[in-house]
Amino acid sequence: MMAEFAPTHPLGDISTIEKAEITCAVRPVTFAAQLFASAGKADAFAKRVGATIKPGLCSANGDLTLMPLAPGQWMAISQKSPAPKLADLEKKIGKLGYASQQTDARICIRVSGPKARELMSRGCRLDLHPDVTGKGFCAQTPMAQVGVLLNQVDDMPVYDLYLYSGFARSFWHWLEQTAAQF
Repeated sequence: MMAEFAPTHPLGDISTIEKAEITCAVRPVTFAAQLFASAGKADAFAKRVGATIKPGLCSANGDLTLMPLAPGQWMAISQKSPAPKLADLEKKIGKLGYASQQTDARICIRVSGPKARELMSRGCRLDLHPDVTGKGFCAQTPMAQVGVLLNQVDDMPVYDLYLYSGFARSFWHWLEQTAAQF
């Protein structure tokens, strides 16, 4: 007899950190896939899936947010339910590239509030000044020794941080310790 495992979220027993001017909340990731364009087909691939090829700027296509990772590579994320289907995305991509399912490998933490940018600056090496970044900005960066895909959701600012599930606990601990300073 095979053992049956119930799916669990690495931060399933945690929901939010609320300080006077900062909120950190676990957000659902209903779908995540890394997209790869075949050699020489990045422009056609991007057009087909509705992605921008401009570094540092995400795009939205229906239920998906598409964030450039490298030339010819994007992360497609959805927090909507029902989740998009990988098979539908693969059909759309056709022979221009391929997609790799990442849903169970990623978690999302939203950081918001008047001091969100200041909290981010304590662990992020990027310049997040409002003259440099704004709504739609995205980049990969190490934060607290963890690789993070950062997406600035709006100009308030509000940030969605996507990271590998295996680093969720240690990253959450860093957020708690850093947010306590506010």
